[in-house]
Amino acid sequence: KPIRRVHFDGSSHISVIFQIYGSVWPKVLPYCLFNSLLSAIIVWLKFEKGIDITIKGEGHNFMGILVSFLVVTRVKTTYAKFMQARGYLEDTYRLSRQLVQDMCTLTKQNMSDEAKKWRRDVALQTLVLLRITMAATEFSNSQKSALDSAVGRTSLSKSIIRWSGKKGDDSTTNFRAPLLLAYALRTEILKKKNESFIKAINPVEELFILRNVDAFISAFSGLDQLINTPMPFPIVQMSRTFLVIYIFSLPFVLVESIQHPIAVLFLSFFLAYGFLGLEAVALELSDPFGDDPNDFDQNGMAKVAIEDVCFTIYRCDGLESARDLRTMLAEKLEQEGAVNNIQTGLEMEMGLARDLFMEDKI
Repeated sequence: KPIRRVHFDGSSHISVIFQIYGSVWPKVLPYCLFNSLLSAIIVWLKFEKGIDITIKGEGHNFMGILVSFLVVTRVKTTYAKFMQARGYLEDTYRLSRQLVQDMCTLTKQNMSDEAKKWRRDVALQTLVLLRITMAATEFSNSQKSALDSAVGRTSLSKSIIRWSGKKGDDSTTNFRAPLLLAYALRTEILKKKNESFIKAINPVEELFILRNVDAFISAFSGLDQLINTPMPFPIVQMSRTFLVIYIFSLPFVLVESIQHPIAVLFLSFFLAYGFLGLEAVALELSDPFGDDPNDFDQNGMAKVAIEDVCFTIYRCDGLESARDLRTMLAEKLEQEGAVNNIQTGLEMEMGLARDLFMEDKI
């Protein structure tokens, strides 16, 4: 589903501090309130009932250093993986555009109907590969098989799916689908070798087109590695254990060292927010493929790439060929997402581009 992206005015401190959408406040606020309530109970017992259950803070200070190290390391590592995943995603969009542009540039001298159909088929296979890749990255959240995202006349036939012995209901199977489709794309690109509708191109130029498929699969393999290689469980377990013990033992230390009740409640609340908030940020960044506010809008970005590919076909082979590509793509991809509303939006863009082209302005 479409993602409402998180927007904020970085120049406004008030706007940043009090914005709820996309923040970790909803996740950590109950724990912050609980910590303040626990502090209030300890204060009441000590000063009203004379029951002192506070503890000295010497050992607690050493635990704070360890917790800080574990939490910050986890956030830093997760953020690095987050940005790396974004880079791999951008590579898939860029290479999809680049492959079709290279193909059109190197074969534009062949304008027969068969050559146009070949370029359209290669572009179609490229876009199906892109959409299946997006579906594979979404599997952990959508639980929808990537193999079910493409229907109709696809080179990845049902017999190949049956041969794999899987139903597409697990992450491993879903991440195999783009690899099989990459083979179909390579086959489609080299299909002209067995036909006479395109004048032979230089083998170096042929490899120039095929290298985009190799680079695409390299980027996809990077996504596969990041998604299917979680943070080692012992680190997560240690970090979470020390964090919980440290945060909820903090009121016992603060009440012993700070006599003012309001200051104790204030510090208990915001120290819990700081440490638990960082842990919540790490959890948010660890799975950026979905429909959470801070997740990547991969389908929205894929839609832009699809529109750019269709526009490239339009510039090379004309509006009719681009329309055929768009129609075939809509038939192949039964699920919404990357091609949602492409019928109307792309039609308007092509109409404007055609008018400008006729005026020799582009």
